[in-house]
Amino acid sequence: MTDHALDAAAARLERAVDRIERATRAREGAAGGLAESYALLEERHAMLRARVQDTIERLDVLIAGPGEPG
Repeated sequence: MTDHALDAAAARLERAVDRIERATRAREGAAGGLAESYALLEERHAMLRARVQDTIERLDVLIAGPGEPG
């Protein structure tokens, strides 16, 4: 193989490695964003559950009426 052919092959390999590294960084960035979205979703879900539980307890008191124990 000539020096020119070796240089061309090395350049192609370097470009391929660069593309792989860019794709890996993009994938890792997307995964981090997804993890953050899940964390926010879990937090909102916990808040919603607490509000629903509070509402159920208040409804129980209203249904029980003034003279009945809740």
